[in-house]
Amino acid sequence: MVPPIPPEASQEIELIKALVAKHFPVYDVRVSYDVVQFFCRAEPTTLEDSFERMREEMATQGYIPMITYEKGEHIVQVARKPKMKYRSVYVNLAFLIITLITTTVAGLTLWDGYSNVPSDESWAAENWLMGALVFSLPLLAILGVHELAHYYMARRRKVAASLPFFIPGPPTLIGTFGALISIRDPIPNRKTMLEIGVAGPIAGFILSIPIAIIGLVLTNDGAKVGPLNQGGDVLSISFPAIYMLLEQLIPIKGDYMLHPTAFAAWAGLFVTALNLLPVGQLDGGHIARALFGDKARYLSWLTLAVMIGLSMFFFGWLLLAILVLFLGARHPPPLNDISGLGTKRKAVGALAFCILFIGFVPIPLMVVPQDYSFDMVAMDDTNAEIVPSGIHLFAVQMNNTGNVLNHIEFAKESSPNYWTVVFKRSNQSESFYSENYVVSLNSSESAEIDILVTASNSSAVGQNETIVIKATAANSTFSREITFTFEVVSTLSSSSLSASEVSASPEEAEVSGQRPVNPEAVFLQKVELASIVEQRDAWYDES
Repeated sequence: MVPPIPPEASQEIELIKALVAKHFPVYDVRVSYDVVQFFCRAEPTTLEDSFERMREEMATQGYIPMITYEKGEHIVQVARKPKMKYRSVYVNLAFLIITLITTTVAGLTLWDGYSNVPSDESWAAENWLMGALVFSLPLLAILGVHELAHYYMARRRKVAASLPFFIPGPPTLIGTFGALISIRDPIPNRKTMLEIGVAGPIAGFILSIPIAIIGLVLTNDGAKVGPLNQGGDVLSISFPAIYMLLEQLIPIKGDYMLHPTAFAAWAGLFVTALNLLPVGQLDGGHIARALFGDKARYLSWLTLAVMIGLSMFFFGWLLLAILVLFLGARHPPPLNDISGLGTKRKAVGALAFCILFIGFVPIPLMVVPQDYSFDMVAMDDTNAEIVPSGIHLFAVQMNNTGNVLNHIEFAKESSPNYWTVVFKRSNQSESFYSENYVVSLNSSESAEIDILVTASNSSAVGQNETIVIKATAANSTFSREITFTFEVVSTLSSSSLSASEVSASPEEAEVSGQRPVNPEAVFLQKVELASIVEQRDAWYDES
C-alpha cells in the first residue's frame, strides 16, 4: 500500500504541475521519493522552445526539469535543485597568482637555456621578467582565453558557471596542468552543450596561431644553435600538423633552438587538442555527446583504449586515462536530449574535431635517444699491389652521423699472419700511429684517418691477401668495416704505386688522381716504421 502524500508535498506537486502545464498538457502524474514525473503531450516543432522557457521559470523556483521520450510518451521529470556552496572568487585569484609564479619559473628556466645565461645569474630580476614575458604570459593567455570562452558561452545560454581556475604544476616544464571552469547547472540541451564545448578550443586555437608565428619569428631572429651533442640530454617535442604548416610559411632558417614563446604556443596547441579528445567530461566529450547522442559512449571507450595503447610510448596518456575514468568516461545527457542539432552546428562540431586532428601528437615529448652511428668511407681504391715487407697507405673519411660525442676505436679485424696495420688522424705526426687507435668526434664532425699496412717479408708473390678494418663506437655496438685486398707482387707497377711509395706533386696528383704526398713525410714515415719492421722480423726468427 502506497503511503499518502503529505499535504505540504501535495501543494508543492500542484505548484510544479502548474509550471509544467503552462508549456505541456499533462495527462498523468507519478511521484517517487525525490522526483515527480509528468506524462504530457509535446509538439516536436515547439518542444525545444517550450522546454527552455519552462526550465528558466523553474530555475527561479529552485527546480530542475528533464524531458525524455520513452515508449511513445514524453515524460517531464522534476527534481529540487541541490543547494551548493560555491568558493569565493578569491580562490580563483589565488590559483591564478600561484600558476603565474610556477609558469614564470618554468619560463625563466627555458630562457636560461635558450640564452645560455650563466648559472650565477639565473635568478636575476631580468630573467624573471623575461620568463614571464616570453613564456608565462603567452601560455596563460591561451589557457585563459580558452576557459573564458567557455564561461562567456555558458552565461550567454543562462547556464551558471564559475570563473576559470588555473591549476599550478611543477615548474619543471610548463609549470601548469591547465585551467578549467565549473559548470554549476545541468546543460539544458544539445545545442548549448555543443556551443559551450566548442567555444573554448576554437578561441584558444585562434590565439595560439599568432603566438606561434611570433615565436617562429623570434626563433629566426635569435638564431640560437642547438647543443652540439644532444643524445640522452635534450627533451624533444613532436610538432603537430598545424605547426609544421606554419613552419612552411615561416621556415626556421637553421638548426636553431625553439624560442620559449614558440614553445608556449606549442603547449597551447597541445592543450587545445588534448581537450578535444572525445571522451568523458573533456570538451571533446561535450561535443561528441551533442553530435552523436548516447552513441557517443562507444567513441569515448574507443578513445580510452587508444590512450591506454599510446601509454606504451608516452606514459602521460595512462595518467590522463585514469583521470578520465575517475571523473566518468560516460558523458551525462542534457536536460532535453530529444531536440537535435542543425546543419550549421554539426559543421561547427566537425570543425572542432578538425582542430583535434591538426593539433594532436601521439608522442608529444621524448628524450632524444643516444645515436652512436657514423659513416666510414674509403678515400682510395681498396684494391692495391704490395711487395713483401712493403707498406701501403690508405685513408678513410669518418663522419659522426649520430648525436653524441662518439669515441670510435679502430682495430684490425683480420689480416694475413705477420702483417701489421696501424692508424692515426691524417693531421697528426707519424708518432701517433697505433694498432688500436681511438678518435673522438662531436656530432656532425668529420675526420680523415690514415691506415698504414705493412706486409710480411715472407708473403708469397702471386698471393691475394685481404685485411679487414673495423671501427666501433666505444659506448655502443655500432660498427663499420672496410675490406682491403692486396696482390703480393715482386715489383710494383707504375700505375699501382701507392702514396706511401711515390711522391707526387700537387699538380701531378691532380692529374693522376692520387692524393698529394709530401716526400719528406713519406721518408720520415719509413724511418719511423723501420723499428717496427725490425722488431717484427726478430719475432719471426724467434718463432
